[in-house]
Amino acid sequence: MALNQKLTPLIAGRTIQTADWNDNILSIIFLDGSSLKIKTSTIVSADGLHGHTIQKVRQRGAIINLDFTDDNSAIINLAEATSSVMLRDRAGVLEYAD
Repeated sequence: MALNQKLTPLIAGRTIQTADWNDNILSIIFLDGSSLKIKTSTIVSADGLHGHTIQKVRQRGAIINLDFTDDNSAIINLAEATSSVMLRDRAGVLEYAD
């Protein structure tokens, strides 16, 4: 699976404060107040994401992996290969959309 070279440098090192999945949207809030929203095609267990720090993001088509610094990862099935991921900083300014 290839490294997502645009998203990885933006969120590497950010730690997940909260995560919630509702209506096919995975909503992640990082400790710095930034947020990541991912449209999914399947149920995502958000409970296991709390406290993990992002190391890198890998993606192939409609599958994205969030790899953590503790060698765990989360595999997420995107709703679509594009237009499924949005990152905003703590002020709500768009940092990344794909």
